Amino acid sequence: MPIVDVKPAAKSKPKTVGALVDAAFALRAKKSELESAVKDLSGQLADLEAELLERMQAEGQEKVATKHGSASVSTSTVADVVDWDAFLSFIYRKKYGHLLQRRVSDPAWRELQEQGVKVPGTQPFHKKRIAFRAA
Repeated sequence: MPIVDVKPAAKSKPKTVGALVDAAFALRAKKSELESAVKDLSGQLADLEAELLERMQAEGQEKVATKHGSASVSTSTVADVVDWDAFLSFIYRKKYGHLLQRRVSDPAWRELQEQGVKVPGTQPFHKKRIAFRAA
């Protein structure tokens, strides 16, 4: 897929609300094309990295250097939760909240609100945005 040429928007702004909507649709179309290209490239890169890792491990290499740069195998240890109940019980018992990333699931929170459940420590925030629908 060819890369889309992205040029800065013209300095003059559209005069009407309709023109602003049309300009937004044009930019959304460009963005969609670019996101598609990025998704394709990300997939190709992931495949290449997987092949490279496999080959380096098969050849017993930890680092490969070329005139363009180097690639090295790095290892990090991360958690793989196999029993969420046990994990969350441990967090609450020991007060180790720092083990979790702090982000509320908006759909789950809204569902509780609709059921009349008040979630302590939270309050509604009405985020406004523009919704677009193609004609």
